[in-house]
Amino acid sequence: MSRSSRFQLISARSDTTTWRLLGGNNICLGTSALRYHDVAECVTAIAWLRTKLPSSRAEFSHSNGMKWRWLLYADNVAIATASHAYGRRIEAKHGLDRFLAAAPEAPLITSGGKVADWRKKYGVEPNSEESA
Repeated sequence: MSRSSRFQLISARSDTTTWRLLGGNNICLGTSALRYHDVAECVTAIAWLRTKLPSSRAEFSHSNGMKWRWLLYADNVAIATASHAYGRRIEAKHGLDRFLAAAPEAPLITSGGKVADWRKKYGVEPNSEESA
């Protein structure tokens, strides 16, 4: 999976930058839990994420037994989150496993700079109920 997976930088609200990890099938495996002031800070965060993956811990949450999500922490800081909700906890766990397998080797796609996020155009916050 990691050969064709890649990190992509996204323009977020308030002129900030975030990242997402895309799988080989262009499905989003996970997104940044934070926003960064500029591209350089975001790229540094991706490198830091890679070094912290072995010692990271995951938490799973849900609403009413449905819409499971995972959140990854390193040094008590949220570093990555599921990009969408899963119907069952086991599916969220598999999604996290795919993220953890792909992230260490995934290249950063910088050829075109940041890509515009459709959510910014339509005023939808990432990981909100509307984008799930």
